[in-house]
Amino acid sequence: MLGQHLVVPLHRQLNVPVCLHNYLGHGFTPEQKVTTVEPVTPVQLVKLVWQTTPTIRTQRAKLTERSKRHVAYSTFVLTFNQTMGTIGGLSEPILRALHEVLGLPRGGATPALCGAVAELSRRFTHDRPIRPDAYLEDPVLRAGYLAYFFPVNLAKVQMLLSELPSVPDADRGERPGRVLDVGCGPGTAALAVLDWLHQRDPFRFHALHVVAVDHSRAALRECKRLWTAYQRPAGPSGPCLVAHHCDVARAPDLRELAPRDGDRYDLIILANTLNELFRDARDPVLRRTTLVRRLLDWLDNSGSLIILEPALRSVTRELHEVRDNLLADRLCTVYSPCLRDRPCPALAKSDDWCHEERPWTAPSLVVAVDRQVGFIKDALKFSYVILRKDGRTIVPRAPGLFRVVSELRKMKGEKRAWLCNELGRPEVGRLDREYTAANAAFDQWHRGAIVRVEELTGRGRNIGPGHVERITRDTSVTLVRPVLPD
Repeated sequence: MLGQHLVVPLHRQLNVPVCLHNYLGHGFTPEQKVTTVEPVTPVQLVKLVWQTTPTIRTQRAKLTERSKRHVAYSTFVLTFNQTMGTIGGLSEPILRALHEVLGLPRGGATPALCGAVAELSRRFTHDRPIRPDAYLEDPVLRAGYLAYFFPVNLAKVQMLLSELPSVPDADRGERPGRVLDVGCGPGTAALAVLDWLHQRDPFRFHALHVVAVDHSRAALRECKRLWTAYQRPAGPSGPCLVAHHCDVARAPDLRELAPRDGDRYDLIILANTLNELFRDARDPVLRRTTLVRRLLDWLDNSGSLIILEPALRSVTRELHEVRDNLLADRLCTVYSPCLRDRPCPALAKSDDWCHEERPWTAPSLVVAVDRQVGFIKDALKFSYVILRKDGRTIVPRAPGLFRVVSELRKMKGEKRAWLCNELGRPEVGRLDREYTAANAAFDQWHRGAIVRVEELTGRGRNIGPGHVERITRDTSVTLVRPVLPD
């Protein structure tokens, strides 16, 4: 991609790059130049010009006001992490169902729709908590949510489905595969599973049985509308959806959600749900842990429980705490992303947390809204944990296997990244002069990748703050599992 331009929208009122800090979080590091441009209407743009020579310093984007309409920019250096590919876009059946329910033409980013997306974003980020029925009852806000946030969150769920060994396993006997979507909203996770199986296994698609649970009747109505629109071509023998009205946070017990006929769920999903529950409780983490314990009772021994959350620090750290509580009870093990079942090392520092960040191809409607509103959704941020009861893990655990939990950072004369496994959370670096064919795979590291590293220097020492373990010329480095398929 060297030599190309990346177009970045400016905030309409402030005349500054929208969420500039987010570019650093979307695979950019301080090595790229922002050139001076004149404002453009209706969306103002600046260009990030690719540079081949590394620059270490980070400069602030300074504004020099020429007039109320013209703004000049000083240099701001950024570079894109080119070690990670991009996940494909949403399927045609999902887009067809979504546009049928919305009643919009393709690419129909109307001013009303864009305004609704901007308003929802403000509420989600500044006015939390917000209950789904507060916006799904409003037809304009509902359209904004379905057009923008629904496809974004559905893509996140499908990224995690790609990690599972089976989703769900409906081959045991003649019974259908059972899925429980807790806090389903408009059916984001339910539709993600439906579409996932439709694209990959038609037999299991027709045998699918999903129970979608939410306290909002408006959300359940949208869930059923989207489900019907998607599976209509399959006819009356298609997958089964049971929409169940229940306030999980207030129900005295959840026995009504237990699987029928003694069968258990093959897959249980809480997508952007757990952090919304028990916020006013004396100990929200304990209450959430208790809920997940109950759900684990209903999970088949070869099933998976997915908890997907926003990549916010406070929310993610609470998810780490729930994870630690469940592992302490020995009720489950972590399938992914962790390569350890010991307490999460990210909790050792108050400002640390572990989250994912994966590029994707946004549908045209999301791209059109981004252009008008000034957002950027070229990558998806989230935190998650996948739990199982059979001890299965995404890769076999080994001392030399690590999960990369940061971007690969280019520094003066070296590169560094943070890793995590059963032995700890070390910062690992390689000096540029130490590059060899044996450690060349280090340059392909990216957040979320699983890597193998042999013979790190500094292992086992009494290390202190700022210690960096070194990859030397003789160190063997392998990229075991990238976050996206080749």
